[in-house]
Amino acid sequence: MRERFEQRLFRIFAQAGYSPVQLLTITPEEMVEIPGITVPNIRAVLCVQNNVLADRNKVRSSNLVEALLKEAEESGCCHE
Repeated sequence: MRERFEQRLFRIFAQAGYSPVQLLTITPEEMVEIPGITVPNIRAVLCVQNNVLADRNKVRSSNLVEALLKEAEESGCCHE
């Protein structure tokens, strides 16, 4: 069975030590250093970042990102 695009993307990030929530804050410069990542993967992450962090969603999404990052730090799953 073929791995779905989203599953593969999450697996690549997890293998590199990133939590799923960090997909919202990772920079393109950091992404190119991840082994196995492709240009379509980077484009997909940038698209998600742009949609989630768009001006119309900024207050709600910033609160969500802060809460998720805090939770990730507390659980010790953040990439440093």
